[in-house]
Amino acid sequence: MAKITAVIDIGSNSARMIVCKKSSRYAFSIIYEAKSRVRISENSYENGGCLQEFAMQRALKALLDFKRIANALKCRKILCVATSAVRDAPNRDYFLQKVKKETSINIKVIDGKKEAYFGGMAALNLLPLQHEAVTIDIGGGSTELALIKEGRIIDTVSLDVGTIRLKELFYDKKANYKELVSFIEEQFVKIPPSFKTKKVIAIGGTARAISKLLMPKDYPLKTLHAYEYSFKENYNLLKKIASSPVLKLKKYNIKKHRIDTFREGVSIFINILNYLGAEEVITSGVGVREGVYLKDLLRSSAFKFPANFNPSLRSLCDRFLINEDYANIIKKDALKLFNVLKAKHQINDRYKSELSASAKLSSIGSSISYYRNNEHSFYLILNGLNYGYTHSQKLLIAFITLYQNKKLPKEAWLQEYLELLPDMKTLQWLSFILSLSKCLHKNLSDMNYEFDFKEETLTVYSKKGKCFLSSECIKELYKPFPLAIILQ
Repeated sequence: MAKITAVIDIGSNSARMIVCKKSSRYAFSIIYEAKSRVRISENSYENGGCLQEFAMQRALKALLDFKRIANALKCRKILCVATSAVRDAPNRDYFLQKVKKETSINIKVIDGKKEAYFGGMAALNLLPLQHEAVTIDIGGGSTELALIKEGRIIDTVSLDVGTIRLKELFYDKKANYKELVSFIEEQFVKIPPSFKTKKVIAIGGTARAISKLLMPKDYPLKTLHAYEYSFKENYNLLKKIASSPVLKLKKYNIKKHRIDTFREGVSIFINILNYLGAEEVITSGVGVREGVYLKDLLRSSAFKFPANFNPSLRSLCDRFLINEDYANIIKKDALKLFNVLKAKHQINDRYKSELSASAKLSSIGSSISYYRNNEHSFYLILNGLNYGYTHSQKLLIAFITLYQNKKLPKEAWLQEYLELLPDMKTLQWLSFILSLSKCLHKNLSDMNYEFDFKEETLTVYSKKGKCFLSSECIKELYKPFPLAIILQ
């Protein structure tokens, strides 16, 4: 696969492009993103689905600029797909040929089930593991659903309801809201009973706008990807928005470019989730574009990342880790110490995942500057560990790294983060274990340590002799509890 790849998705409402850069076989990061509100479906639903010339021209101009961006970033490959509005258009071949002639971009028109599959693939690979859920991706012309069970996409469905379709057929004509609901409900016959679920993964611009609206102002993270909320608790507010006059939406701080189709999206969202029996929603910041990219990236691994592989963690290591051998040593002994000290700390084994990740990433900040590298690592983790972790996991990994070799601040200072963090005792122990592991390897070498813990004393054995620098480091190491450490 090309090292730098651009992926373009031409939807009914917007054309969007991401540029992904591989850092190793399966690791990647998004290095650029562009979008244009081309609204290629404008006035098409009242004209037999035909794309209108002015809308096609907008799309063409956006694609020309996307091509210039791809060339500037030295993309070796451009993948471009088109969804509902283009696939339904009787004059789609005219549009495809025009784009090919003027931009050299080959557009692949995908059907609704394939569109749902791409969204499901992105969610499956880039969100925390969901054993059972249904993705819902609300577009301008259609809405796609994918059923996920036990790490696999079981089935997909495409419904002919979308924000612009509803806007032109109902809201613009000031039709009765009950007529709109009936129109949506007519599509439910396409949804098999197996799609009934308590958890929905919400994909796309409408989903992100809803999540941003519902996210509390004092929420510790501003990241929408993997943000979770209760649908049942917010249903009444969303129902009120769906039937509100458009001018009243301004008080909800919805972005200007989304106001004219937001009610439509909310109407689709709440009616489908009600039908599915959904109770909880997890927001996905990834969708069709990432799915298209992953299909290309993972074609040799059954379209899934290898077991226990996280693309964000690997990408951070590829780009910022100076000495990976040292990081692996720290990780190995941090996990050993966790197990040896288990009788004392009594922390649930599930936190091994966060300890392992923080050990691996604890030194990446040094690539920016050795001085205050803990803070640099903290920032890189919060802003770069995007995929595969819950908000609580990401925040914990960042804080373990931030407070290595430091005394934790008072709980009051951490107040704004407490709803996502474990108790202070757990945070103290995990930070201490990472700090001790780094202390023991102050000479950046693998000393082949073995550990024994008895009567409040940790004895550290090494076949390679004592590390003088470690002895000094341990004397200065902050211990949040009484513990003797003896180097043999």
